Amino acid sequence: MEPNLSAYLQNQIKQAQQLETQIEQVATQKYQLDVRIKELDKTIKELEGINDGVKVFKNVGPVLYEVESRKKLIDELSEQKELSEIRIKTLEKQQASLEEKYRELEEILKKKYDEARKGQK
Repeated sequence: MEPNLSAYLQNQIKQAQQLETQIEQVATQKYQLDVRIKELDKTIKELEGINDGVKVFKNVGPVLYEVESRKKLIDELSEQKELSEIRIKTLEKQQASLEEKYRELEEILKKKYDEARKGQK
């Protein structure tokens, strides 16, 4: 940081940097959930296309076990998908809020910078 910047401006810049980091983290989480939803959707469609007599297995950690009810597995996966979609909506709201705070902070910093430049002339 520049030594001649006021402590207030230095603090504002740090806050802006923290907001940028938080926005990136939220975007990463959204991306990961989106990939998970697509994966779950594909799995559900595959399971729905399987005949009733076909054995279905579920992977839990390193263990693979036979599922008694394909319907229960589809319901479980559908619930996971729904929860992931809800989480994405929450993250979208969080991201919008963070981006708004960032824009407000950016405006404050621009005004202070412009005022400082005018004061030097």
